[in-house]
Amino acid sequence: MQNEIIDLMINEFRNSKKRNSSYSLRAYASRLGIAVSALSELMNHKRPLTEKMALKILNGLGHSDDFANQLIKSKDYDRSLSINAFQVISDWYYFAILSLAEIEDFSIDKKWISQRLNISTKQAADAVEKLRSLEMLVQIEDGQWIASGLQFKVPGEISSSAVKNHTDQSLELARESLYRDPLEKRDFSTITMAIDPDKLPEAKRIIKSFKKKISKVLETGKKREVYKLAVQLFPLSLENKNLEEL
Repeated sequence: MQNEIIDLMINEFRNSKKRNSSYSLRAYASRLGIAVSALSELMNHKRPLTEKMALKILNGLGHSDDFANQLIKSKDYDRSLSINAFQVISDWYYFAILSLAEIEDFSIDKKWISQRLNISTKQAADAVEKLRSLEMLVQIEDGQWIASGLQFKVPGEISSSAVKNHTDQSLELARESLYRDPLEKRDFSTITMAIDPDKLPEAKRIIKSFKKKISKVLETGKKREVYKLAVQLFPLSLENKNLEEL
């Protein structure tokens, strides 16, 4: 199914090459907004096509977000994680390892991973084994280990202790970064406002759109480090009905 989008990409390159014999793979990669090495691996079926990469390629080919999202949703990118499965990989470093796998010098070695993420070698080894069993980490022909591109959606049941634990860990990581990392390597800002709670669904849609846009910007170029973006929108004041109960 994913091959349809890759074939579309290959055909467009061939057509461009026919129109201009000097048209290079590097120029094509620049047009699509991806690294030339990644483009070459995709066209040679040596790298799985992730949902994010598919969206970027379709946008680069001139397709709108609506068209691209509709096409992507019809393909086999998404799998749902049950609450029990998410419980197994809910610790923050599982998804950090998947992002780390996108870095050019990635190594599946447990010592290397533990040093890069500041976790124990046992945590690194256990995480790699579980990610492999879920086919979220796969080995390609040249022996390299990469993220498979399967898009596992976090369950929506926010009452789950696993989801709460994952969010709590993210907040703690942000706290550690606040006191550890210099200002030029982070950006923390807040705004306090009086709002109409009825507009919260619209605010959530805007936040979701912002996260997609910022990831498009940051995931271009040479990937060297793994970052986490956390956006918090939460009430400070108690609702009137809660005040009456005090």
